[in-house]
Amino acid sequence: MNLQTEKLLATLEVIKNPSRIFLFETASQGEFNLWNLMIHEGFVTPTDIELAFEQWQNIEEWGTPTDQTHYEYAPPRSERKDESWNDAIKSKRKQYYHQLQHIITQNLQNVQAYNLSIPKSVPETLQWKHPYFYIPIVVGSIDDNNWLCLAPTVPNQASYHDKKHKSIAQITCEEKSSETFQNIIAQIQPLLDNLTPISIYGYYYGGYNYTYQHHIAGAIVESKAKAIELALQNAEMVVVEQLTVEYVNDNYNGLKFSQFMNECLNHRTVYRLSFWDIGYTYEVGQTPAGDWIGVWTQSEFEYNP
Repeated sequence: MNLQTEKLLATLEVIKNPSRIFLFETASQGEFNLWNLMIHEGFVTPTDIELAFEQWQNIEEWGTPTDQTHYEYAPPRSERKDESWNDAIKSKRKQYYHQLQHIITQNLQNVQAYNLSIPKSVPETLQWKHPYFYIPIVVGSIDDNNWLCLAPTVPNQASYHDKKHKSIAQITCEEKSSETFQNIIAQIQPLLDNLTPISIYGYYYGGYNYTYQHHIAGAIVESKAKAIELALQNAEMVVVEQLTVEYVNDNYNGLKFSQFMNECLNHRTVYRLSFWDIGYTYEVGQTPAGDWIGVWTQSEFEYNP
C-alpha cells in the first residue's frame, strides 16, 4: 500500500468504525469508478444474456421483484384488479424482448450480462431473512467509441434518503454520427418504446402498498464503465453525488469526519445503491496518491406487516 494512503487510512480508522472503512487501491485494482466499486464489493456476477432477458420478463409476469413461492409480501397477479397485464400483453412483450435480444446479439460486440445483487455472505449480518433479489444488466460495444448498457428499473424501499423520482430519458445517448450507431438506435428505440412501463408491487401487505414502474432503461456512451453507471442511474438503482461532506452535529465523530474528507481528500463522492430492500452508501474521496478511501453504510427495510 502507498505510504501516504496508509497514513490517511490510519487516521480515518481512528475517526470511524474500522469495519466500515472502504479502500480502493488503484495500483492493483485499476481505475476507480462505480462499476469497479461494485465488482470490488462483490455485487457483480456474470450470467448468460438469455437468463438476463428471462429475468426481466419474470419480474413482469410475477408482478413483484422476486418469485413469491416461498415468501409472499404482495398479492399475486391472479388476485389483482389490473388491466395492464394479461396473456395477450405477455405474448406481445415476449416478442419485443425476443427482437431486442436478437438485435443485441447480432449487432453488438463483446456482449456480456451480469447479475447485480448483495454478496451471499451479507444476509448473516441482516436483521431478518430477505427474499433473494437480483437484477440482470446487459452490456456490449456498438463500435470502437460506443458502449450500450440496458438495465431494468430497481425499486427502493431501504433508503430514507429524500430521493425524488425523476422523469428521465429511457436511454441516455451521447451525440454520435456514425452510421452503425444510428442504425442500432433506430432498431432498439422503437422496441423500448413498445415495452411500456409495467406496475410492479414491492412490499405491499400490512399497509405498505409500495409499487414502482418496471421498464428497461439504458445508456450509450464512450466506455463500458460509464455506460453501466448512467444506465443504473436511469434505472434508479444508483445515485451519484459530487459534494462537500458536511454534518450538523458531532454524532459518530461527524464533524471530525467532515473535516478529514474536506481537508485530506479530493473528488469527494457519494454513491447510493439500492437492492430494493437493502441499500448501501459509500462516501469516498481520492488520496494524493490516487487511491480512494472513505466509509460505507448499510440500510435495511424492516418489514412488519
